[in-house]
Amino acid sequence: HGSHGDFALVRYHPDGSLDASFGTGGKVLTPVGNSDDYAYSVAIQTDGKIVAAGKSISTSNEDFAVVRYNADGSLDTTFGTGGKVTTNIMFNDSASAVVIQPDGKIVAAGSSTNTVSYDFALVRYNANGSLDNSFGTGGKIQTDVGGIDLLSSLALLPDGRIVAAGASLGATDYDFALVRYNDDGSLDTSFDTDGKVTTPILSADDRAQAVALQPDGRIVAAGYSY
Repeated sequence: HGSHGDFALVRYHPDGSLDASFGTGGKVLTPVGNSDDYAYSVAIQTDGKIVAAGKSISTSNEDFAVVRYNADGSLDTTFGTGGKVTTNIMFNDSASAVVIQPDGKIVAAGSSTNTVSYDFALVRYNANGSLDNSFGTGGKIQTDVGGIDLLSSLALLPDGRIVAAGASLGATDYDFALVRYNDDGSLDTSFDTDGKVTTPILSADDRAQAVALQPDGRIVAAGYSY
């Protein structure tokens, strides 16, 4: 709205026409903060509610932003403050992925700047939008994979473990980076002994943008390679 970006959602019928029962003519715009807000990922709860995650920019920082909508596109006022939650992790926090656990908890993940460089960052929320203190430290996790670490995608294992995929900048270029976490947010040391894997593909930048799990537990990461 005005000169600022807002979260924007559109719902379509299966034939591609706009669903007029959603928002206004199929469209919803949501300002989260008083500056630019960007949604980068969306997930649907089993009850039909919609969770969108991204970032909200203020004059001094960027924070994780999560908004939950009812099935008709209205804000779900049982979540956070009027349907909205912003979470400060460190500096320049941006959520690029969101998943809904079977127990209704919400995991948003992306990247956050520590005092040196970007790390993988995950936050878990209870169903009402409060931080889940059983996850990481006060609901938050930062994981240093290598140099600059950019998380792009999340996947949930049936046993509650979480796989995060993205890219990590080594000495000269980015490589695929995967991290597997236990349900409490601790690193799963059964995954490459320390919970982290980096994979170079070609001699220049390799970045994983998406991750999916096979029924047999194998993990497929995909992105691009230069």
